[in-house]
Amino acid sequence: MPGKIRLRPYSPFANWLVVGLLSLPVAGCTTAASTPPSVTARTVLAQLAGHTPVLVENVTFADDLDFTTLPSAPETETVARVWIDTPVYFRNCVFTGNVVAFRQKDDKTVLCAFGRNLTFINCRFNAATRFQSVSVAGIGCFSRSYFNKPVSFEGAHFGAEAYFDNTLFATEARFQQATFGRLASFWKSVWAGASYFQGATFQGDAQFNLTDIRANLDFSLCTTYGLLNFNYATLTGRSNFDDCRFRNAVDFGNATLTDASLKGAFFESKALFTNLTTARLSLENAYFLTIRPVFDLAGGTKPDVINLTGARLAPAGSLPPMR
Repeated sequence: MPGKIRLRPYSPFANWLVVGLLSLPVAGCTTAASTPPSVTARTVLAQLAGHTPVLVENVTFADDLDFTTLPSAPETETVARVWIDTPVYFRNCVFTGNVVAFRQKDDKTVLCAFGRNLTFINCRFNAATRFQSVSVAGIGCFSRSYFNKPVSFEGAHFGAEAYFDNTLFATEARFQQATFGRLASFWKSVWAGASYFQGATFQGDAQFNLTDIRANLDFSLCTTYGLLNFNYATLTGRSNFDDCRFRNAVDFGNATLTDASLKGAFFESKALFTNLTTARLSLENAYFLTIRPVFDLAGGTKPDVINLTGARLAPAGSLPPMR
């Protein structure tokens, strides 16, 4: 099915114009094109270079979509940044080439900053996807998309909501040191490869409820300011939450944690492990600042699978053995 790019003129009251499929004149043209132009990554980047919002639907891209090739401004001797000040929207698209918003070669690094929304809904990424250190001021949405090759959002900054609902990560996914300014939603996402969130910061709620994490998860050294919700999640591999600081409630209710470690974690609010299914759960040297954690294992209490060695509840001191 042919693709289409819709362009929004600068006037906030103007309607979207369809370029390529409809016989409407493109801005600057006096007659309609007789044949629709093919939509490629190059044509999309040309629209962004012209500061024109882009909406792309039902297109398969064979070439690389490399945002770092757009004009950039130097920030230091070794770092330059591309500023994209218009919304970027893809829906039902397939990327057989790489999708790139980060380039590092020799001693030069090019980063990308999206000043508006960045959206990929129901898209397929069949090659590497590199969004390291990307900055998204508006909403970032990758819902119902498939990352079939490694993807990296390492060091990314999402200023508004970030949505990865119903998203499949078929191989390795990296979110280390990422910052989520508001809601981060990974609801019903599926992770077939190893996933990494070390040192990530969640300023708003983080929703991992109903996730299916089939390989190892490294969530160590994270800081959460909103609710961290793993309700009804299934974590089949080894999950590492060591040395996290949970400044709001944590909910693992009805979750399955095959082998989970929260060693040295700091809980400032509620910690709920109700109707939990687990074979091993370590809370060694964990610190509960105000509220005693709630444990209720599915199938009855099994103290031998939960390690509370050195765990403390302030200000009462050591937690008593589980009963």
